[in-house]
Amino acid sequence: MKKSNRELNVYVGTYAHEFRMRNDISQEQMAELLHISTRFYQALEYGRHGMGAQTICRLLILLSEEEQLAFIAEIAKINL
Repeated sequence: MKKSNRELNVYVGTYAHEFRMRNDISQEQMAELLHISTRFYQALEYGRHGMGAQTICRLLILLSEEEQLAFIAEIAKINL
């Protein structure tokens, strides 16, 4: 896996985890909101898997506009 892909996976997984904790959402609930399995979501949080486009879109829908902009700004800093 390219370093940039790993970095992106870790960032997105960490962000999803922090969002989930701020909003008192269980991993099971978050997986359901993202339309993925709980096991796959757990792997996402640890950066072992990346999110597909549909899953990232579902995550963005959960965020406020301010959170969306901050999330995208951080992704833009990663040398993809």
